[in-house]
Amino acid sequence: MEHIVARDAIVVYVHKDNPIKSISFEELACIYGEGGKCESWSSIGVEVPGCSSGEIIRVSRQSNSGTYEFFREAVLGKEGDFKLGSRDMQGSKDVVDLVTHTPCAIGYSGIGYLNDQVKAVCLAHDKGQPCILPTQASAADGSYPLSRPLYMYTLGEAEGPVADYLAWILTPAGQEIVTRSGFVAVK
Repeated sequence: MEHIVARDAIVVYVHKDNPIKSISFEELACIYGEGGKCESWSSIGVEVPGCSSGEIIRVSRQSNSGTYEFFREAVLGKEGDFKLGSRDMQGSKDVVDLVTHTPCAIGYSGIGYLNDQVKAVCLAHDKGQPCILPTQASAADGSYPLSRPLYMYTLGEAEGPVADYLAWILTPAGQEIVTRSGFVAVK
């Protein structure tokens, strides 16, 4: 059985000097997707200071990551796949660290890794449509397009100490730990 214990938002990160204001799912698919033609920032109308080559450096998670799989399905579709050539990182923190030090980079990672050295890009389903910033509130209410529930699983109905533990996670003390860990409380 699935038990929702927290929420997360997968944020699209760029270098703090990148002037991009918003990005659409279509543009993300053009950048990340197999067959996507967006290889330079100019192809989506952006000129990035400090990125003399103009090349988009795609930063991704490794293929066994839940973040990788969620982003792939949400942005590229159930049948879509990533194009080759991204820099696949072992952890979410590694994605943000590389984007921090690489003006040409774009990457995706959990909202808990947002800091003042990177910029979170406002996300729109369709180009020209209003975008939504990744915030605790937009992740909690599900309005941010790349927000998702986080689960704990039990084999059947939770009982005894397992049920007590799941109930505790949803208490204010448990949800405080969720928030301190970089996720979004569900209570």
